[in-house]
Amino acid sequence: MAPSASGADATRTFIQAFNDGDLDALVAVLDPEVEIQASGGIVLGHDEVRRWATRKPTGDLHQRLVLDTIRDEGKHVIAFTRREWFWREGGDVADAQDLAIVATIGEDGLITRWQPFDNRDEALQAVGVGTEEA
Repeated sequence: MAPSASGADATRTFIQAFNDGDLDALVAVLDPEVEIQASGGIVLGHDEVRRWATRKPTGDLHQRLVLDTIRDEGKHVIAFTRREWFWREGGDVADAQDLAIVATIGEDGLITRWQPFDNRDEALQAVGVGTEEA
């Protein structure tokens, strides 16, 4: 990733690459020692990220992240998203939930940490900014 790119750009690229299954683009915006808080535990480094993000060919449901808004708070970027589970055949959404993601950005513009939150206000509090108005 170019040093002049913003943390918000890196976050957008992560989401798009995750959705596309583009593992090279995904790890290109990640620090080599990245830490991802996944539902199955902590994922560390590029090799583990590649395994974690590899699409499983079996199963009828797939996951995508739909970006709503993004807040650049300097060292942290907060992405307000909707996680959708959709049917592989037909593409209809089977389930969806709001998800806020905090991406911590290193000095080189790469993502060093990726942490999802089920609650937007918890994500905002985690980076020390005010909560959203209801």
